[in-house]
Amino acid sequence: MPIINGQEEVGGRGMVITASLTRPNDANAYAAGDVITNSTSSPTVITFSGCARRNGKSGLVIGAQCIDSANQSTKPTLELWLFDTTFTPDNDNAVFTPTDGELATLVGIIQFNLWFVGDVTAGAGGNCASLGALTEPMAFVTGASSTSLFGILVVRNAYTPVAQEQFTIRLRVLQD
Repeated sequence: MPIINGQEEVGGRGMVITASLTRPNDANAYAAGDVITNSTSSPTVITFSGCARRNGKSGLVIGAQCIDSANQSTKPTLELWLFDTTFTPDNDNAVFTPTDGELATLVGIIQFNLWFVGDVTAGAGGNCASLGALTEPMAFVTGASSTSLFGILVVRNAYTPVAQEQFTIRLRVLQD
């Protein structure tokens, strides 16, 4: 079994679970506290399918990366809010307004605030990546009829995106 922080943890297998979203075809600036989603009228959550081996099972998120298809001069300060149950997300560029019931299903929050530039071309021609800030492994149990975790990106700074900017998130998971 893997040893994490000196303790034996879930043992199964390590997986990389990838999900992405393409934001709308506009460059409207985000304010701190806004969400990044795929639609201004009918957004969907970011679904990380297969985080658990079977419905209602557990695991650990041990790492994360966020790849941004753009290289803006001011990088976004992002939080990935992860839930064990799907929810109705706010529209793109709207304030994040989780309900008390939704927060009761929160698994954890991963920060993406230090970015490394890949392609140095400015704007849509470039790209960058961020390693998620986890202070410790994040334990989860998926819903009774699901193997998935569900997420939403929240911006914590003023950020001007590019049209159809894509964010790809890779979770490193140890499955029970």
